[in-house]
Amino acid sequence: MWHRKINLIKEKYNISNLKNKIKVSFEFFPPKNTIIDSLFINSIRELKNFNPDFFSVTHSVNTKNKKDTSIVVQEIRRIASNITVAPHLTSIGYTVMDLKNIAEKYWQDGIRNIIALRGDFPLKYQGPKIYAVDLIKQLKNVANFKIFVAAYPEIHPESINLKDDLMNLKNKMDVGAEHAITQFFFDVEKFLRFRDNCYKNNINIDIIPGILPILDIQQLEKFSNMTNVYVPKYILKKFHQHIKNNKKCISMSINIAVNIILKLYQEGIKKFHLYTLNRSELSLGICQRLGLL
Repeated sequence: MWHRKINLIKEKYNISNLKNKIKVSFEFFPPKNTIIDSLFINSIRELKNFNPDFFSVTHSVNTKNKKDTSIVVQEIRRIASNITVAPHLTSIGYTVMDLKNIAEKYWQDGIRNIIALRGDFPLKYQGPKIYAVDLIKQLKNVANFKIFVAAYPEIHPESINLKDDLMNLKNKMDVGAEHAITQFFFDVEKFLRFRDNCYKNNINIDIIPGILPILDIQQLEKFSNMTNVYVPKYILKKFHQHIKNNKKCISMSINIAVNIILKLYQEGIKKFHLYTLNRSELSLGICQRLGLL
């Protein structure tokens, strides 16, 4: 198994032909300068050429950043008017009335898709605790939004066990969630077991795997420690070995992501959500390798 995985990194780059066979979507976060960040704007312009299913925009629980999501949503709609935009909405830090007002404003502005999340509790948080299930109910009371939620192939860090985690996802489906985007992962078998467990528990929701191209291996190690995501040792070893060779690291990152997608496609998966980290070059390379242009 070890040798087979190493070969996935070393293999020659062949262009796949998955155009019109899969759909991709891309996640962005509000840049520090939400309007004039040229890197961000260029990323949107480049990635819209792949006709993505949608763009998503993350949402901060920090008070000073809360309006940035809606600003970025409008900017993306200006640049890529034909592409659906789905803002994240985290309920932590808001009252019920706040969330109602935000939802009404989105609906009035023509936003029909929302990624509904509780969000992480800030340090020493004392505000209202509105969970994703309750947020979905509130959104559906405002209008018939298409609701996306989060799912965790390797179990949410706060869940007691797999069953508890699956029932939380089922509860979100039962109150109106139609799609789930997963936490990133690198072990395809873990995702497939999660998908099978969902079906066994009558969770018949559209499950979209989240794909994270590796931009910074040290940052990834921090992410994985925070989220319980398993990163295979061969990946850590290879990236640390070439940590000063940016070109090599980009090549390996694209190769790993492409192979995950190809394996999942062979298992019947046809939708993929790429976490861009606001950088288009990795997602661009992945989509080109998949033959999506």
